[in-house]
Amino acid sequence: MGITIFYQGALRDLGQLPQLSARLEAACAGLRWPCRVVDERILGTGERYRSIEIETDDGIPTSTFEIDVEPVDDHVRGVVIAPPGCETLYLTFGRTGRLIEYSAAPFGDSTPGRYGLIREHLFTKTQFSSPEVHMQVCDLLQIVEPFMAEWAVLDDGGYWGVWDEAALRATWARHTAILDALSDPALLQEILEAAGVDIEVTQPPEVGKQLTVAHPLWRQEWGISAGEN
Repeated sequence: MGITIFYQGALRDLGQLPQLSARLEAACAGLRWPCRVVDERILGTGERYRSIEIETDDGIPTSTFEIDVEPVDDHVRGVVIAPPGCETLYLTFGRTGRLIEYSAAPFGDSTPGRYGLIREHLFTKTQFSSPEVHMQVCDLLQIVEPFMAEWAVLDDGGYWGVWDEAALRATWARHTAILDALSDPALLQEILEAAGVDIEVTQPPEVGKQLTVAHPLWRQEWGISAGEN
């Protein structure tokens, strides 16, 4: 839950990627945001979620997903950015020029070549930063846009494509009020009881905790060069 920016797409010309990465690095330097250049050979297997439509007993169609395990041999280049208070912003592209992220394997699996998830629909949650940071993330995505042949951005804050700061701040205030209310143990207890959930709330839930994903030891030195032209 919380304001999130979703984005996906593919480069118009893979040969322009060094220019795009340089522009993003310069922008991050101006913002003083951490920015890591990525040049990695991704080799092994990964999991990809595939959405499927199913029909329930009541005849109402719904959707679920299946996980396909597939071989991976890719060359990922671009930048990884850490906006303050946000989830990581991945602007990394595979051999085909499509935005892509290969996440670490779940449950600390350190098997070489084992990836947990292949994602081409990327996102960053900005809810626990600020409207200013949210707008700056959109500024970075605007740098990317002219380089893309395919490009789609969905902004929960309603700022992208409208560029209305007042509307963003109003949306931000509403989301913040909801999260603040859910952080009240008494109110949360009322909500759970009304839903028929038999759980006693003894302390407020932790909201906005930043989770750190540690790459397996075999991968921690990667990123210097994929050794490919």
